[in-house]
Amino acid sequence: MTRTLHQLRSEQTRERLLDAALVVMQTKGHGQVSVHEVARVAGMTAGAVQHHFDSKAALMLETITRLIAQLEDSADFWPPAHWVLKRRADHFVQQAWARLYGQPRFSVAWSAYLAAREDAQMVAHIVERRSHLNARMQIRMTECFPEMCHGPRAAARVQFVLSALRGMGLLAPFAPDAAIPSQLRVLSDYLQSFNSQER
Repeated sequence: MTRTLHQLRSEQTRERLLDAALVVMQTKGHGQVSVHEVARVAGMTAGAVQHHFDSKAALMLETITRLIAQLEDSADFWPPAHWVLKRRADHFVQQAWARLYGQPRFSVAWSAYLAAREDAQMVAHIVERRSHLNARMQIRMTECFPEMCHGPRAAARVQFVLSALRGMGLLAPFAPDAAIPSQLRVLSDYLQSFNSQER
């Protein structure tokens, strides 16, 4: 189906507004996102924002969707399955931290999630989007770490690893400098503890 020039311009405007909302979130925090501030950063009018998004909640839903998509897109840190387990574990933990969980956008996304706890519509949207992300992460972890991903508690082990990374991402701004590298080493050791044979 071919899109019209009007549709293309409308999509470009939406993208520009969502980019502006992300800029506001990353530079001023979730609480500062408003229709007027997003319009100002995008170089547009508040009317343009309201034309593309029915409400601030709708704008935030789309912005959070964009943030989640960026987290998914950053997941190119998966180690090849043929590497020995130690190399896979070290690579995954270091790359997961450097490219995803240690990035400012990660804490921005979670600040938006936490701020949305009282909004049932946004919570449902976040839960739905995260369920897809978690399913994809489970598949990739199973491919990269089959030693850990078998048995009735396999899914819980994967979620434990991801929860540890999420927790470090949230606490990093308040942790001593040496804390995160030490915890990343412990997490790599945990992944290696399931080794049954060298690959």
